[in-house]
Amino acid sequence: MAKKRVRFNEVGKKSPQGRREQKPHPAAKIFGRIGIVLLLLLPTYLAIIGYIVVKNRPQETIDTYYVSMELNGPQGSSFTAKPGDELFESFRNMLSDAVYTTGIPDTHTEGRYGVKMNTNTGDENYAFYFSASDSAAYFVNAGGTIYRTVDDRTDTFLNSTYAYELYPQSTPPVLTTAVTDKVTPTQLNWFYQTQNGTFASLTQVGVTNDVLTYPIANDVSFAFSIPPSSCTLTIRYDNVEQTYSSVNNISLPTLTQGTVLDIEIRASFAEDSRNNYHGSAVYRFRMTVVEAASFSLDATAKKFGDYFLLTCLNVRNETELVISASPALQTKPLIFRRGDLVYAYIPADTVCADPAAPRHLTVTYGSVSDTFDLTIQSTHLANDTTHQLTLNSSQLRGNWQEALNTLLVDTVRDKGAQAEAQGSSVFLPNVNFISPAQDAVCHVAFGDQLTVSDTSIQGKTAIFEYYETSGLVRAMAGGLVAEVGYNDLLGNYVILDHGGGIYTWYCGLAEVDNDLKNSASLSTPCFVALGETVGAAGQTGLGLSDTDGVMILASCGGTIISPQYLREHMTK
Repeated sequence: MAKKRVRFNEVGKKSPQGRREQKPHPAAKIFGRIGIVLLLLLPTYLAIIGYIVVKNRPQETIDTYYVSMELNGPQGSSFTAKPGDELFESFRNMLSDAVYTTGIPDTHTEGRYGVKMNTNTGDENYAFYFSASDSAAYFVNAGGTIYRTVDDRTDTFLNSTYAYELYPQSTPPVLTTAVTDKVTPTQLNWFYQTQNGTFASLTQVGVTNDVLTYPIANDVSFAFSIPPSSCTLTIRYDNVEQTYSSVNNISLPTLTQGTVLDIEIRASFAEDSRNNYHGSAVYRFRMTVVEAASFSLDATAKKFGDYFLLTCLNVRNETELVISASPALQTKPLIFRRGDLVYAYIPADTVCADPAAPRHLTVTYGSVSDTFDLTIQSTHLANDTTHQLTLNSSQLRGNWQEALNTLLVDTVRDKGAQAEAQGSSVFLPNVNFISPAQDAVCHVAFGDQLTVSDTSIQGKTAIFEYYETSGLVRAMAGGLVAEVGYNDLLGNYVILDHGGGIYTWYCGLAEVDNDLKNSASLSTPCFVALGETVGAAGQTGLGLSDTDGVMILASCGGTIISPQYLREHMTK
């Protein structure tokens, strides 16, 4: 009988059941040994990384040390400091123990300060980023590496006067004249709340000891960017002294050119629950009348639908121009500047009950005031049959009764308010106006007395023109496309803006020119030249039955005016 062979493992022990034991794969042994080596080298890698971070992080050494610094703020402030100064020590602390990071939060991007640390061997430049609502700051070195400061290292700077540009409430009050000159204060004490709730001082920043002189044109008025809680204004001129308790409603006689005013303004700004600032300011300065304001009117008598053109010379700030009338104006005048001159359009929109009794127009700018007597007459005479038109409803297309009562006036007023809010371009005056169509027959003229015999429309004044024509309709003057659209009253229409608040309306069109249609969606308005086609005459909106035509409106702001007046007076 043969003997049973017994298998042994590598250490001389029997293998279970006499089976051969499988050895580990050679690749597994290799990777295992590599892992052991990497694990043993991990402390070395960490030491190397730590060395690189410490090496790149700004820090002083025995051989290299800081001797001074320069700080430039986000709004132009500039400071220098040396070791021992509060500013210097706060940035030295922020530069030490900073930690590496990968980005700067959006909350910090507007608070950028340029910092130059001057050392005994050269300069180190950094860009620091702060936020008034965050205790941490971020800075970037010249190599582009970003660091985050330790939170408590920024507190000294954030609550110092050097960080005032981070706080909106640190901006002191600004005093401006009617000419919009900013007056430099003689004394300024301003305190603003910082991050930790305490108040920092902005004492004597941006002041002057000189008595500066500012120009005026009889417009002695002032405005504060922050309303003071109390104020005293003293004006001295020609051995006269006047004192006011505010900078508003200053009343002085007409000042002649060359008059010199010595002015002192003392203002206080009290702290209360609604603000986070307080302080006081003193302004001592002079004002010299260099140009006296003057006014001229193109005419004192107009017809209903016309407008008065007021020209103002030496008005430096048109927002201070005051125009009033007795009886009161029905429409707010349109005031705009063109170069050195200021113009005001005053629509003749109301006929005086007694044409012989004029309307008194008063224009005031500063201490200068002038009065004009205006006469507004009807466009027709009672016995003038050429201005009277009798029709019957079968001859008309559209709701003329509603349109003549209120609808047209309301439509123009609403669109005029929108245009005023958006701001009109300034082309006028000196824009040429022409007829809207060649070989057209004018059936209704502005100011005609319309009577529809079989309705309640009796003696209504037409506030538009209606032309019978089958041809193309052209722009009465050069202008920008303000609006293209359709409604039941106007039909297909185009509105052109000619600047200064003057608009022309082309209504009842069969179709609108394609280029003008497309321009309605453009961010830059399309310009239409004098005589260029705006569309084709048609039968939409108001008109005469079965007749191609165009209804023409003109407006001054939100007031309907006479298109014929523009053609007669607005010519080159």
